[in-house]
Amino acid sequence: MRIPNKLHNVLVVSIPSYMYGGGIRAIRSLKEYAKHFNVYLFLPWGIWYDRTLCLELSNTLEKLSREGVKLGGFYKRSSFRLQRPIRFEVPVHYECKIESNDYNIVVVLREIWNAVVTGRVLSEYFEIPSVVLLQLPPFYNQKRHERIINALTLYRDLTKENNKFTTLKELKDRIGYEVRSTVTKFRYEKILRRYDLVVGVSRAVAVDMGGECVDKMYCLDPGVSLDDEDLEIIRNVRARVKEKQDYIVFGGRPVAEKGLTEALIAFKFISRYSPNLKLVFTGRISPGIYARVKRVLRRLGIEDKVVFTGFVSREKRFEIVAKAKLMLYPSHVDAFSYVVLESLHLETPVVGYRIPALEIYYGKSPGVELVEKGDIEALTVKTIDVLEKGIEAVEPPKIKSWRDNE
Repeated sequence: MRIPNKLHNVLVVSIPSYMYGGGIRAIRSLKEYAKHFNVYLFLPWGIWYDRTLCLELSNTLEKLSREGVKLGGFYKRSSFRLQRPIRFEVPVHYECKIESNDYNIVVVLREIWNAVVTGRVLSEYFEIPSVVLLQLPPFYNQKRHERIINALTLYRDLTKENNKFTTLKELKDRIGYEVRSTVTKFRYEKILRRYDLVVGVSRAVAVDMGGECVDKMYCLDPGVSLDDEDLEIIRNVRARVKEKQDYIVFGGRPVAEKGLTEALIAFKFISRYSPNLKLVFTGRISPGIYARVKRVLRRLGIEDKVVFTGFVSREKRFEIVAKAKLMLYPSHVDAFSYVVLESLHLETPVVGYRIPALEIYYGKSPGVELVEKGDIEALTVKTIDVLEKGIEAVEPPKIKSWRDNE
């Protein structure tokens, strides 16, 4: 591995944002890097399709600049490519704009395809080593993959209109999922082999990918935690929140991979046990997904029992979680869950699926109850049991912070 002995100028490929967990991790990493190196941020292609992200990103970049992070470059919509030949495909309608510098290394802080390809393009162009940090597995082993496909299929079946998909169409969709995942796995394995170092943000990343990845990747254990600012906000919220209210909160984004469908089905039966109980979703939701979810709520008869807050500040979200009776988190994908750690710090118990990310880091934590993946009945029963009997103790696991590792 040809990592330089001394690093001065570090080129970081990432999309820093407060809108999602991986973006928050990227912001914290950039701030920390800037304390030790000259950090230049490069934005991969694809960000320009999300107007809300672009608006938020402009504010984030301004804040990062005050921390010493410079904007090194980005992909601009164009019909041209880099002048020098590159062996990895970049969309022909993008042109790379980058400040020329004596970079020592390229560090990629996301596993998404455009970021991983961009990292290798820059590495080859400047002839410098490359490192990629996988915040989520870019592909899954067969067993985990089947569970995720089942979740996507359940979501599709529940959101389709008037049974308009024929059996043949559904079969083609299923085959399409399988083909796309096979191609994804092949191309990721090929490009990751060209990196000098592949790092997983937690041990769960390698376990989820399976096979030789477990032995060949370097995995942090974990490489993320709550920072001092989060802990201070949590202390303030806990000081003023004195009692729980009659609702439970959904832990992830409202998408199938995070267990949206299972949570809604389970809540239908949970609400029969507790008719006044509400289910609260925080965070931004696109109009398209919102329309589909509303259709599901009507079919399940729980439209008046589910609340969407839209985007809220972190302090407001912490307050919502602190007042909830529990967090429902039947996610199928994760590497190290911030939301579970936050919930435990806020003394709110969690009920979720037994995926590697939760089992490895929270499986023995008081206040966390895990059931088998995809078992909606067990999810429902366990949630009702926690609501009825309560939890003896809610305690976060002892996760080292960056300060502890210095």
